[in-house]
Amino acid sequence: MCFSAEASFTASALLIPTGLYCLRTALSKARMYLPFAGIPLVFGIQQALEGLVWIGTNSDSKNLVQVSSLGFLFFSHCFWLFWLPLSVSLIEQDAGIKKICRFAGVIGVIFGTLLYIPFLLNEQWFSPITRYGSVDYQTILIFDAFMPRNMSRFIYACITLIPLLIASEVKLKVFGGLLVCSLLFSYIVFEYAFVSVWCFWAALLSLYIGYIIYCLSKREMKSVL
Repeated sequence: MCFSAEASFTASALLIPTGLYCLRTALSKARMYLPFAGIPLVFGIQQALEGLVWIGTNSDSKNLVQVSSLGFLFFSHCFWLFWLPLSVSLIEQDAGIKKICRFAGVIGVIFGTLLYIPFLLNEQWFSPITRYGSVDYQTILIFDAFMPRNMSRFIYACITLIPLLIASEVKLKVFGGLLVCSLLFSYIVFEYAFVSVWCFWAALLSLYIGYIIYCLSKREMKSVL
């Protein structure tokens, strides 16, 4: 399997309109879904940034690679850690599950900040290269000094995926299950470029949110009728 600027920009072209549809529909039907509905749009922006990483790498433009990599890593190492659990917490009706999601979001803010801020302070802590048709960001994490990288990945997965998997809404559980499958596939087959590949598949899977929002709009219409 080969990834490229074209693959990233194609994914972005699919995700951004889907995200705009989801946001527009959520705005008119159920505003508590707005942060969740914005996920495809944000993934579309993230994939566009990785497309720029590809262009910068292929053209040997270090400035473009650095700026676009920082943008991509902001989403991969910080944003999703708090956005996913907090967006689920706004949808969730069960008080106990809502508290767990909020707690995960707070932990995500702390964990994500500690992951990402060092990239802003020292550009040598990330060095994107292409390996076997994928982008390997070759990051150094502040946690590497006292825990294995796989432990950091496990914590990340727990923060982002558990809120979806425990959600009362079945479709959110399905989305969480799909993300778990994409995580395992990316780790087993593309461990050398895990971050880039998992983000790519997670981005494509977020198209499922378009279906969730579509079903939500139909449900709202029936309740009115």
